[in-house]
Amino acid sequence: MRSIPTSVVTLLLVSSMVSGCVSDPTKVDTEEDNPVEEDPDYEPNISEHCIEYDELERCWLLLVPLIPNESAPAPLLVDMHGNGDDMYQQRWTSDFANISMEQGFFVAYPQGHNNAWNHGSSLIPCSDELRCSEEDDVGFTLQMLDTIMQNHSIDKSRVYVTGWSNGCGMTQRLAVQASEVFAAAGCMAMYRFAEVQSDYSPIPFMEVHGLLDEIVLYATTAPAAPVFGPEKGAIQNLESWADLNGCQGSIPEVIVSEEDYDIRGYTDCENEAQVMLVSLFFAAHNPYEHDDPVADPGRGWANPTGVPSSTIVWEFVSQFSKKSNESIIM
Repeated sequence: MRSIPTSVVTLLLVSSMVSGCVSDPTKVDTEEDNPVEEDPDYEPNISEHCIEYDELERCWLLLVPLIPNESAPAPLLVDMHGNGDDMYQQRWTSDFANISMEQGFFVAYPQGHNNAWNHGSSLIPCSDELRCSEEDDVGFTLQMLDTIMQNHSIDKSRVYVTGWSNGCGMTQRLAVQASEVFAAAGCMAMYRFAEVQSDYSPIPFMEVHGLLDEIVLYATTAPAAPVFGPEKGAIQNLESWADLNGCQGSIPEVIVSEEDYDIRGYTDCENEAQVMLVSLFFAAHNPYEHDDPVADPGRGWANPTGVPSSTIVWEFVSQFSKKSNESIIM
């Protein structure tokens, strides 16, 4: 197990000045009128789809990009909501929809059962505020992808996954348990808990984490024990992925250094993979750039300097393709 230099952790720690708490989201009853259809900004290229999986109705939103040649295969990004949220809220919060319209890729927003994902951890205590799922969410996601690919022209070599919080935990579970499907993964504010499949093949991974996150702590050296286990933190998660992907180097390289964030990680890894951590120095639990008090109630200023985190994640994952297991940008 690679050691973590104390200087690296110390450099990144700051005192928490803002709260990362998330207010209770507005619940959506999918049996009632579709709230997307009622929204005045409703996009005609987004639609809801459902299948029966494990005797449950499982649904997702699909955003079809506005591209000149709709018959040409396009990339697909799976975007997974946080605990207690739903697919509608994730569509408005993450900003990948806007990037999709510019870059021409599909976005699927799956709905977790009971508004939660089974991301492979037994450490989470279930409560009214913190929902739990014991469903086969890996199997559901793969079935969703198969259904989408049967009906749309998807570039199967460029399927990516992202998510926030519990959805980031699920992102990492998909990455290590379905690495043959995803070309790369990048997500927000959670660690990896899921068991790694024996046939795992290294794929690129990026995590974005706010230093002021009070829900999923950036570092676990604080006196208060974190919710998600004493051995976890953003740096530890980076090093865990570096070990998993056979990355070379004793400490992470600093790739980007700005006043309000940096990107550090490993570029010399097996299978041409990379592992990156984006540290937002002034952000709390919601690291998205989007700051609309209507679309994002109770989460304003969680990323106060407006670091374009979704764009950073997309630019990272979209470099990679399953065709060659290498970056497609030379």
